[in-house]
Amino acid sequence: MKNYIQYIAFILILSSCSAQSTIYNITEGHLGKTKGSYFKDIYNVLDGYDGTYLYKNGSTSLKFILKKELKSYRYYYEDLIVGEFQFIKDGIEKGNTLANINVNYTDESVNHIITGNRIIIGTQLGCPDCSPTEKRLRLSFVDNKSPNIAGIDIRQTTVNGVAALKVVIFWDGFITRKEGDTAPPPASIHTGEYLMIKQ
Repeated sequence: MKNYIQYIAFILILSSCSAQSTIYNITEGHLGKTKGSYFKDIYNVLDGYDGTYLYKNGSTSLKFILKKELKSYRYYYEDLIVGEFQFIKDGIEKGNTLANINVNYTDESVNHIITGNRIIIGTQLGCPDCSPTEKRLRLSFVDNKSPNIAGIDIRQTTVNGVAALKVVIFWDGFITRKEGDTAPPPASIHTGEYLMIKQ
């Protein structure tokens, strides 16, 4: 009987260990990793991006609300930044998803307009004035009004002692359409560089 109890205890311990997710740093690639692995922000490089940020130039403004999500699940678990936006061009609102920031989606990385956790280090990918060890963030912007997918590079900075983001938005891709299909609506956001002050 004693051996039977020890055997059951051993099986329970073994099964609880195997149910644990393998943890990787978010900077590691996903290739070859098993389903259910957890890409964790071990060194807290995603910290400091949470909040509301605003760019304003006359009657044109761009607002982001960003937040850090822990252990969001798709095929893998991962820590990531999610966000929503409002873009007003010449006094006309072109897009606004700010109300969705507090929606708890099953798959955060697909349902929020702004998502990602790619860390860019140093001068790579277009930052010649970055220091060799400076870390930036690359996110995706999936347009809910058109087939456009934009990339967003974010660099933390300060302006007059206030936290701010240097944001570069660039078109990263689009969904192709067949000949004869109607033209897609214009994008909800414009490419360019924006200095966004934390509110």
